[in-house]
Amino acid sequence: MASLESLCATYGYYANFTWYINNNEWGAGYGTGSQCTYVDSANVGGVSWHTDWSWSGGTNNVKSFPYSGRDLTVELISDISQISNSVQWSYTAGTDIRADVSYDMFTAANKSHPTTDGDYELMIW
Repeated sequence: MASLESLCATYGYYANFTWYINNNEWGAGYGTGSQCTYVDSANVGGVSWHTDWSWSGGTNNVKSFPYSGRDLTVELISDISQISNSVQWSYTAGTDIRADVSYDMFTAANKSHPTTDGDYELMIW
């Protein structure tokens, strides 16, 4: 299956419906290599994507954080009773990898804060 979009630039970005995907190589300077994130599908119900990379060096440093996100209606935490979601992920390659998969959410006292930043960050690994 052909990808909808190939994101190989350091901060390659794709947006469709309420979803967005970022190649995000913010720590690439800590090692040597490259990375591309491919958007496989995007529709109202969700997104599917994968990332191929080749990093070496900087063993204890993060090289990248490719991610997908969703623009949601801004609400007060006290007004949220549940956040429904479904995730499936896999890793195929060698055994010498240090990685994690996580949810990352931001909150702030000001309802107009940027959704990629805030007063508080909640990361679930």
